[in-house]
Amino acid sequence: MNQPFTPPSYRNAPDVTWSTADLCDSCMDDPAWGLRVLPPVFRPYGGRPWYFGEVVAIPSPDADGALSLAGLLAEPGQGRVLAVDALGNAAHAVLGDRMAAMGVQNGWSGVLLNGYARDAQELARMPLGIHALGTMPNRPRNMAPAAAGTRVQIQGVGIRSGDWLYADADGVVLLSRRHTDAPEAPAG
Repeated sequence: MNQPFTPPSYRNAPDVTWSTADLCDSCMDDPAWGLRVLPPVFRPYGGRPWYFGEVVAIPSPDADGALSLAGLLAEPGQGRVLAVDALGNAAHAVLGDRMAAMGVQNGWSGVLLNGYARDAQELARMPLGIHALGTMPNRPRNMAPAAAGTRVQIQGVGIRSGDWLYADADGVVLLSRRHTDAPEAPAG
């Protein structure tokens, strides 16, 4: 009856064996990975605390960080992660339950939000990774439609579309390529 626990084998599934701590350990000495660690200011709000995916960088189209993610989250996510720069504006939330539900329905893996979310209880029940600076119950009166960009600067860290974001209980890290991809061969 008292048998030891044997964890399942993930031998053939390298995408489910990572942790941000392990990625930092394995990539820190090789600049080819482009390892970046975000500062510990983001809190998890989604029902999926462990997530990863290719980044789509979203700069703020408005000077106060008021942006609508609805158009982007309505597109096929294909397991990607939005890295949204809402300029850290604590005056309003830019992600709530309706937009997050669109992300779930369309196959997004997660949203990293340099800003604030709302509807925290509902977000916690959704199978979507969400990291934000905090919560704020109100939304902006006017929200400009967000569009994908090539690069954002979030909390002093440069993030490009095409990077890979990994998030878990320890934090959020970025790599310049997927952790299972082989290193690029030197030119020449």
